[in-house]
Formats: sequence, C-alpha cells, structure tokens
Amino acid sequence: MISFVTGASGYLGQRLAMKLAENGDKVHALIRNPKSAADLDHPNIKIFYGDLMDIGSIQKGMQGCDTVFHVAALARVWTKDRNDFYKVNLEGTSNMIKVSKEMKISKFILTSTTGTIGPSLNLQNNEETPRWSSFNNDYEISKSLAEKELMKSVDNGFPGLIVLPSRIFGPGIDSPSSGVNRVIIGFLKKRMAIIPIQSHIIGNYSFIDDIVEGHILAMEKGEIGEKYILGGENKTLFELFEVIKNSINQKGIILKIPLWPMMHFSLLSQFLADRFGIEPKITPDFVKRLNENAAFDCSKAISKLGYFITPFDQAITSTIQFLSKKHQL
Repeated sequence: MISFVTGASGYLGQRLAMKLAENGDKVHALIRNPKSAADLDHPNIKIFYGDLMDIGSIQKGMQGCDTVFHVAALARVWTKDRNDFYKVNLEGTSNMIKVSKEMKISKFILTSTTGTIGPSLNLQNNEETPRWSSFNNDYEISKSLAEKELMKSVDNGFPGLIVLPSRIFGPGIDSPSSGVNRVIIGFLKKRMAIIPIQSHIIGNYSFIDDIVEGHILAMEKGEIGEKYILGGENKTLFELFEVIKNSINQKGIILKIPLWPMMHFSLLSQFLADRFGIEPKITPDFVKRLNENAAFDCSKAISKLGYFITPFDQAITSTIQFLSKKHQL
C-alpha cells in the first residue's frame, strides 16, 4: 500500500503521514518547505516538493500510489488576499481530483471540516444536517465548494469520500489551526485565560490521534460518496477551560468578559489587517462564533468505521504533558 498525503508538513498531515509509515505503509508526502522534511524522517516516507497549484509535482508524487489523503488546505482566519482560500482549497482540490483520475487512484479521502455544516441548534449536527446559517468566512466557503467539487466527480464514478474533523487539539507540530493548543500554551505561560460571559456555548473538540486513526479507518472501511464526522466530546467553553485549568494542577485565573469588548477589538484588528496587512489576533467572525453552538454527533463514524473517541480529560492531560515538555513550561 502506497499513500499520497498532501499537507504532510502541517499539523494533521504530518501526524497522519508518520502514523501510516509506522503502520508499515509506504507514504509519498507532498510538502512545500524543505525545512519541514525533518518532521517526516522515516524510512517509509518519501518526500516530494511542490504544491497544489503545480500539476507536475502532484503527478510525480502520486505515481504508483493506491490511496490519496488530501489534507492540505489554507486553514486560517485571515489572509492578505482572500482569493488565496479559493486558490488553495478549491482549485487545489480540483487539481488533486484531476490527477487522481489520471492515476486511477482506488480511494480519495478529502479532509474537510465540520465548519461546512455550520452551527448547531437544539440538537447535535450530523452529516445530514442542512446548513441553516449563512457562511461568514472564506475558509468555510472554499471548503464547502471543495466538497461539492468532489461529490460531482463521485457522481461520475470517482472513488472519493469526505471526513470532517471538528476543533482539533493534541500533540504535534505548532500550528495556527489548533486554537485549543494555543489556549493551553497561553495558560501555561500566563496562568490566566479570558473567555466570554457566554461560557455555556458548546463546541466539539477532537483529539488529533483520534482524527488520524479516523482517516485510516476511512481508507479501510469508508464508503464511496459518504461523509464522516471525526470529532470528540461536546463541551461548553467553561468546561473546556476548567478541564485545562484542573489538568495543569497549578493556580490560574479564568476571567469572563462580555462579547462587546472582544467584538470592538476584533473590528479594530480587522481594520488594521485590511489597511496595513497586519494579521489580526481575532476576527469579527471568530467572535460571532463564540456565541454559536457547534455540537456534533460522531455516531456514524463510530458505527460504520469503528471510530473511537479518547475521553476528553485524558486527551487534554496528554496534550498538556506534550506541550509543557516541548515548550519547557
């Protein structure tokens, strides 16, 4: 078995490539930055340099592969040119599908996000939940369009399926895509965290090792044309921060503030970003989502794939131990 993994230098992709290699599979890893090759040091991993806009590098890396894990994405809250989201996440996916058809790949797993399903109401969202709210950021729009692009090909016989991770945290390389990890690092450094008064808002938090295993299970057992939510436990913001504070076993303070100061700060940050290109700490969309539930049901992945959710407290403790050691905190 030879798997082609895009985004192999990223937070999730690197962990997935290493797990596949440790399982004995051969991995062709597509990365852009040669410095990232050190994080993929394994005899079963072969590095290919390139990006999703370069058809030639995709063809070269995919040669001889059976399975494609398309993990690469522009997963940020902001970029100087919003068109970058569509270039990477949509056009890049189209390029991957095109080459996969040429290479007659047996299975194509697209890593998307539960963000394409949107916020939840009174019930947990599942794979069939229709989106009831508008999109508020280019990342989620571009990922939703990428899903639709894949499903058009699936309707014409392409062997694709989709996995949808929720908010990922856990051991791994530093990445802007794991907000929970950044919260933990900040609390370890400052012994203080600021959360909105609306701390009853629910989110779904997924342990990275579970997500990696879910991708492999999707390769082994996933049905063509299906979507699988790969998440974790649903927790309120207050529960999340309490578990972090209690797991660190050191005194810390959690401050609750209204959303309006955060919104004003985010608007200023957005203005500075648009005017001077200064990357915002938080965006208005991020603040809005702090007031929206995002609860998800993983029962389909559990029943159909054998997906397993690591207990939340255990996952947080493991993450804190890793980050404390890595950052010497």
